Amino acid sequence: MKINVENITRYSSGCPTQWDGETTNGGKLYIRYRWGCLTVDLNDKEIFNSKVGDEFDGVMSDEDMKKVTGSVINWI
Repeated sequence: MKINVENITRYSSGCPTQWDGETTNGGKLYIRYRWGCLTVDLNDKEIFNSKVGDEFDGVMSDEDMKKVTGSVINWI
C-alpha cells in the first residue's frame, strides 16, 4: 500500500539533501539522501531504503527523489 503525501518541504539542498512532510492521515515523513542512499521514514520507522548513487553522493533534486520513491509514495 502506498503512502499519500499531503505536503513536503525540502529543508536542505546540500549534503545530505533532506525533506520533511506529512501524509494525508497526519503521519510524519522524513526523507534523506546521503552516501548515495535514499531513505524514507514514516513516524520514525524506516519504510524505504535504496542505494541510488555512489558513496560520496548526497545531493538530489525533488524530481529525482519523487521518481525513486514512487513505489511507496503517491505524490498528491
